Amino acid sequence: MGNYQNAGAGLKKMFIAEIGAIICTVLMIIPIINIFAAIALLVFGIISLVGLYGAGKDIAGCKTAFILTIVQLIVSFISGLIKTGVLHTVFNVANYVFGLLIIYFVCTSVAEVMNQVGAADISNKGLTVWKINLVCYIILIVTNIVAAIPVINIVAAVVSIITSIVSIVADIIYMIFLNQAYKALGA
Repeated sequence: MGNYQNAGAGLKKMFIAEIGAIICTVLMIIPIINIFAAIALLVFGIISLVGLYGAGKDIAGCKTAFILTIVQLIVSFISGLIKTGVLHTVFNVANYVFGLLIIYFVCTSVAEVMNQVGAADISNKGLTVWKINLVCYIILIVTNIVAAIPVINIVAAVVSIITSIVSIVADIIYMIFLNQAYKALGA
């Protein structure tokens, strides 16, 4: 069993950032608070990045996820500049692909570490999160591509709502996974 002190501390930061991000996202619906929630959301994003960087010191998959997160931020910024058209769709799809890869590398590499430290139940939770996210991201990518077709646009909107609900469940399982993983590493 390796030394995963950095990984444990990093996963703890990621867990805290996930909770904070969810709270901020909910608070953004309140008009008076939404600007403060948006700023706090940015802060939690930075905390998550710091945590991912720390975890990447011990877990190669987290290091890869950190690099992909930086690339995703750039792609997301460019996507925000391009408001419509095919190029906007291409950057949105690329953003989803990077999101999928980030979840893959975090979940599978941390799951592998959990197996190494004898926490197979936590490992299985990580793999479950990865599989749920795989399905959600595939659906998001497909609906994003077909959303431009008028008749399918309505169907795509309904599917997106259902996918969002499933994604919330995946986020909760992901938070539980991060919580249990950092505790298993003694952080």
